Amino acid sequence: MPTRDTLRRIVMGCLAALLITLVAFRLHFNLSSATSAHLFLVAAIALRWGFLEASVVSILSVACLDYFFTEPLFAFYITDSHDWVALITFEAAALLVSRLSNQVSRHARESELHQSRVQKLYELSQQLLLLDPKEAVGQPLADLIRSSLGIKGAILWNAYDLHMSRSGECHVTDDDVKSIFFLDAKEENRSPGISGRVLRLGTRPIGSLVLCGHMLDTASINAAAALAAVAIERARSFSTEANAEAARQSEQLRSAILDGLAHAFKSPLTTIRASSSGLLAMDTLSGTEKRLVDLIDRHAGHLSDLANHLLLTAKLDSGDLKAKPEEIDLAELLQGIVGGASQELNGHAIDVELTAQPSIVRADRKLLQMALLQLLDNAVKYGQSSSHIVIAVQEEGTDLVVRVKNEGSYIPPEEREKIFLRFYRGLGYVQTVSGTGIGLSVVRRIAEAHQGRVWVDSDRESGTTFAIALPRMAMEEQTWN
Repeated sequence: MPTRDTLRRIVMGCLAALLITLVAFRLHFNLSSATSAHLFLVAAIALRWGFLEASVVSILSVACLDYFFTEPLFAFYITDSHDWVALITFEAAALLVSRLSNQVSRHARESELHQSRVQKLYELSQQLLLLDPKEAVGQPLADLIRSSLGIKGAILWNAYDLHMSRSGECHVTDDDVKSIFFLDAKEENRSPGISGRVLRLGTRPIGSLVLCGHMLDTASINAAAALAAVAIERARSFSTEANAEAARQSEQLRSAILDGLAHAFKSPLTTIRASSSGLLAMDTLSGTEKRLVDLIDRHAGHLSDLANHLLLTAKLDSGDLKAKPEEIDLAELLQGIVGGASQELNGHAIDVELTAQPSIVRADRKLLQMALLQLLDNAVKYGQSSSHIVIAVQEEGTDLVVRVKNEGSYIPPEEREKIFLRFYRGLGYVQTVSGTGIGLSVVRRIAEAHQGRVWVDSDRESGTTFAIALPRMAMEEQTWN
């Protein structure tokens, strides 16, 4: 139904048509001249006001042209067929011009509106880049969306930190905002002037956005939601990077402290062990004295090995460790490790199974020996008393895999990755078995240094198996980092 303004414009157009008719009649215009004047008026109205107003005025113009400028005058009747053609042509032209001008005007308005929306989104994107990623992004982002788009209110829910941010007036409950995220659906016109969107990064939802006020077009709402998602992810990425850098610096500090402590321990431990070994070699001690000195010697050796582990860990972390790969026969190396650790086996029987022939790898002998000795030491400490320990060497693809299996221990699935982290120890063994939680982290770093890998399998019935896979490929002398 026409509005009051539309009716007012129609009346004004009709008055203009009557005025042109009066002037043309007084000045004795012919039909052609009067038609041109009326056509100009209809085109001007179409350009200025629209198709409806121009159409009504064109009909009135045809009536005036018929009544005042066609024979017989002052009658709505046309005797000459040429006049019919002229009037019909005028009306068709008037309507066509009105339609075209109306379309041009509408397109111009739409273009102007589109340009305004694009400008708002551009300004929003520019402002998003100025947000401080060190601060919480939720509230500033909601304020920025509301002010940039010129809407009544905005509500933003961040699924990463479960934080709700409100800006302006928007009568939507927190549960309604969250439901958009959990239902993973677009919501239009929940009530007049309200639209909601799921914030996505690719296909992954990361939050939800509700806009309140005069309705924006769908493209603008989707663009605002996309920009909000990018801003949230940018802030999260910055926070993750900052945390990672802090962790790296903390780890460097801890490695430096360990390195310092290990060097400080080495000198007195060397003196203690040299003295205890000298006393044992003199063979002048009584039985009780000999046992005590032997105990001192063994524990001093254990402390020395621990200091070596700390030094090696620090070097692996800093990249200062020089590896010198050479061809190593795993069978021979394992036999030497088992023979050298015979006093530490505490009654465990060792079975070495070699199915890979030849069992040759190119690696750093010292590093590989330390890794395998650590796996054997773990099997002894955590295995059931006097149980069998099996060391198997198998060929799998291009790798040689060494597995060390004990009986009686079990590592839950949720801890099988954590035990390779430095200083982490299985929750079930913290109070029952002594240790530092360093050994397995060193094993992993050594395996990675050789482009290999290490993992663990565990079962309550059969026990725990640690495996280290080493590639057969030749490796040049290098610094591991």
